[in-house]
Amino acid sequence: MKKVVLFKSVSEDYETAFRNHNYETIFVEPLQFEHLNLQQLRYRLQDNSYDGIVLTSPRAIEAVSKCWAPSKFVLWNAKKIYTVGEASTHKIKLLLGLEALGGATGNAENLATLIARENSEGTKFLFPCGNLRSEILPNILHSKQITVDAITVYETKENENLRTNLQELNDTVNPCCLVFFSPSGCEYIYRQLQTFNNKLTNVPHFAIGNSTAHKIENLGVEIAGVAAKPKAESVIESVQQYFRTTEKCS
Repeated sequence: MKKVVLFKSVSEDYETAFRNHNYETIFVEPLQFEHLNLQQLRYRLQDNSYDGIVLTSPRAIEAVSKCWAPSKFVLWNAKKIYTVGEASTHKIKLLLGLEALGGATGNAENLATLIARENSEGTKFLFPCGNLRSEILPNILHSKQITVDAITVYETKENENLRTNLQELNDTVNPCCLVFFSPSGCEYIYRQLQTFNNKLTNVPHFAIGNSTAHKIENLGVEIAGVAAKPKAESVIESVQQYFRTTEKCS
């Protein structure tokens, strides 16, 4: 069974999906998170001037859930909730009890385009986000005269065990490929890989989306494939397509 390294927290969905295609998954979490400004977030969630909320990461959803009380925030039942990815859509339903739009958009640019199309000038959205957020979505919406009120609700840091985990991975595992899930994760991983001789940089690299792929390329590494959508089956399709092409050329 081929081994695939996924640079993310353990996910039963990914483990099952890869196992069904005869791959063994190894999870390495490059990041750790700390929630911030929850009292301020709680205050803004009670502000009825917002037309909706944009939640583009699992950590932002978790931060909102820490402030959440369905009876207290019934006003959000009548507002628009936007997200990217089916996993986040499910998480919003599970933790907040709300139905989200945009689950099939796949990235921030597509989501911003959807929001701009469905909302008029002058509308206002709350945007809980991380300290390393991309400016793609706010910039697009601001250009359409839609207000985005960003609040930093979590900080992304390097996992304190990352170097040790990478060394163990390098010494004990012979993976067929690596899958990266965030630009910040890429940066932290490569910062540590440069501190010791390793075989991992020569393994095919795959990305969950375009922003992560661009980060890998900016680090001077060739990208083998990018998932069409941020979900397990799309990642697997990208991996299998690469190896089918490689086998044909060999």
